[in-house]
Amino acid sequence: MTGPDSCLNHYIDLDRYPIDQLHSTRYQTLIERCRIQMQTDCICILPGFLRSSVVSELSSEIDNLEPTAHRVDHLSTMYGWMNNTGFPPHHPRSLLLRRNCGVISTDQLDRAGHCVALFELNALTEFIRRLLNYDTLYRSACTRLAIQINVMREGEQFDWHYDTNDGVVSFMIQSPESGGQFEYVPLIRTETDENYEGVKRVVDNREAAMRPDIPDGAFTLFMGRRSLHRVSKVGKSERSRQSLLFSYDRQPGMVFPEKTCQRLTGESSEPYLGALTEA
Repeated sequence: MTGPDSCLNHYIDLDRYPIDQLHSTRYQTLIERCRIQMQTDCICILPGFLRSSVVSELSSEIDNLEPTAHRVDHLSTMYGWMNNTGFPPHHPRSLLLRRNCGVISTDQLDRAGHCVALFELNALTEFIRRLLNYDTLYRSACTRLAIQINVMREGEQFDWHYDTNDGVVSFMIQSPESGGQFEYVPLIRTETDENYEGVKRVVDNREAAMRPDIPDGAFTLFMGRRSLHRVSKVGKSERSRQSLLFSYDRQPGMVFPEKTCQRLTGESSEPYLGALTEA
């Protein structure tokens, strides 16, 4: 094997997840199993997807970059794509929840490093395309957010929110010693019903969320556009929580809007009220 995928076996446990064998029965079985997970739970988790040696390499790379991470700490609406003007103070559309973490952006990465090499694996992109059942899928060309690394220290959290796309690809690289749990409520909203009462129960801790086990080295594909989710506050821990996120699009050359880049990597403490909200 030559080209970008010549190191595929170095990164991914192909014995367990044969993503290089596109026409094999094992590959098709894997795709079907993942799709069933997404249909039933809105999430696909593949433990041990990355080899343990690679997890150590990635974590070391992130450790070296962590002092340079953009520090994000602000209050934000769960409904960032909407106009949230005019709702009562305690309505979910008026709530502002805390997001604080470190963000390492694509432009901070070593182009010859492991994070970039993993992202550029063609077999991985094709695997994700088939999981999503898209006709086409391309790696984002954004120089700032194609690859995003979130690092969360003791006391930091990324509170309840929705995603604006249909599938988020991430890898758990390092778990904290306590806290920092991914929590979600699948399909709490639909395209025609926001289910504000249900959302309020979750935010007020009156309804339990799902807390899947996501071990270090796991591949995760999460459907977060209609599933409320968060990363809970990191507890007492000597090590940070490290997660690696990759961005894709059905069209080539996708870059994130400048306002999105600023919001996700900026150090402003100004609350984010929503893209369409009237000031």
